[in-house]
Amino acid sequence: MKLECVKERIKEAVILAEKISGRNLTLPILSAILLEVKGKNLIIRSTNLENGIEIEIPIKNGEDGLIAVNAGVLVNYLSNLKKEDRITLETDKDNLKLTTDSTSTLIKSLPLEDFPIIPKIDLKTENTDSFEIKAVDLNEGLKSVFFASAVSDLKPEISSIYIYNQDQDLVFVATDSFRLAEKRVNLVGLKKDINIIIPFKNINELIKVLDSLDGTVSVIFNKNQLVVSTDDLYFTLRVIDGVYPDYKQIIPVKFKTELTLKKEDLMNLLKLATVFSDRFNQINLNLKPNSNLLELTSYNQEIGENNSTLVAKITGEPLEISFNAKYLLDCLGVLNENSIKMQFTDHNRPLIISSPNKQSFSYLVMPINK
Repeated sequence: MKLECVKERIKEAVILAEKISGRNLTLPILSAILLEVKGKNLIIRSTNLENGIEIEIPIKNGEDGLIAVNAGVLVNYLSNLKKEDRITLETDKDNLKLTTDSTSTLIKSLPLEDFPIIPKIDLKTENTDSFEIKAVDLNEGLKSVFFASAVSDLKPEISSIYIYNQDQDLVFVATDSFRLAEKRVNLVGLKKDINIIIPFKNINELIKVLDSLDGTVSVIFNKNQLVVSTDDLYFTLRVIDGVYPDYKQIIPVKFKTELTLKKEDLMNLLKLATVFSDRFNQINLNLKPNSNLLELTSYNQEIGENNSTLVAKITGEPLEISFNAKYLLDCLGVLNENSIKMQFTDHNRPLIISSPNKQSFSYLVMPINK
């Protein structure tokens, strides 16, 4: 195997592939990157058995062949080549030889026969479908709800992000049973039935891949596997063959009190209140429609207490209610709006947070009752 290429291009591809590689001490080959030259392209592969990636980059003076090397070692080497524009890679017995104008390096290879096969699916496979979406839109949908997912493997259906279509929207949902986030992304022309459940532990890798992409991606899926691909990238991950809970029945539709205020103002007071909150991160809200005041209080018998007030637009009935401040801050951190709307039903019923002007994001959070 031999090739010449631009250093920055191979470095970017190897860094991305290394993020997908495994950290399994019993299967050290999962920490490897497989490099294969085919004609005028270098194919870079890595996998952790849950996810797998293939990236193609153009090369010059290629000689077909393949080799597996430790991903971390290759990333560290390429990242520390500061002044080199081009690099040559070639096999040298059981080593990968890397040469630039000023350096010559050997990296020990790993057994090729141990490297796992990355599964492939296409539209010819039974019960397989696809759609196209902008990478930034898919990424936004995932990032908007990811934080609300459960992380336990005991209930895999809710330790996940659920993606389905409704009308012309692609809907992303995550919950841990104490809170629920829903994000809608408009996808004009979407006519297919989409039901995808992506495990929580696979979302981070998918987001890392989408962070590196521009333009439109193809999404191919069946009941066991999902693929995100472009002309030069193929990323596959395992999905859950199951049924997501019917979450819509728990979303309130009638409200007694409504609050509209600046997002940053509320975030600042919540952060201040958490300094004095207890081990449950409990903060207490007192909504006063007659004076348009929101009072926040927190108390920790070992530290002290905090009381803050905020002018806001409040309509409806007075209300006192308590929440886990972290759950509120998590939502506000991903909501890309200057103002927010908070809708309340009762002191023991869920709160809905959304944008005053858009219906693309909503967040449900249960109060603390103790």
